Amino acid sequence: MPVLIQVFIAVATAALVAIAIALIRVLGQLHRTAAQVERTMSTLDQSIPTIVRTVDETRNLLDSLNQVVARVDHIAGDFETVGEKAAKLSSIVVDQVLAPASQVAALVAGVRGGASFLFDGLRKRRESRLTSTGGNHDE
Repeated sequence: MPVLIQVFIAVATAALVAIAIALIRVLGQLHRTAAQVERTMSTLDQSIPTIVRTVDETRNLLDSLNQVVARVDHIAGDFETVGEKAAKLSSIVVDQVLAPASQVAALVAGVRGGASFLFDGLRKRRESRLTSTGGNHDE
């Protein structure tokens, strides 16, 4: 057998041994990775019920919160309606009661002023007649 073929066979054998060693290392690493994945999956299997319970509780909380927000929105709408009615009522009170009342008060003040002026004028005339001697008396 020529030397070249023997060298080739030796190199091929060394390559096969190197490949076998690499495969053994890869299989060992795959075994460790599989063990770690198995531990992770076991922990995940134990955690899934807690996660599901937490998600359900969160969903219930969000549903309750949604109902509260709907009620608050309804109450805010009621407050808005009451506010509008109060504004209309105050406008009606101002337009229908206070404005005429202020006009009546002004009219009463005018009548009082006019009556006072007239009564003061009458009183002064009366006083002047009573204090006057009534004519040409030369004494």
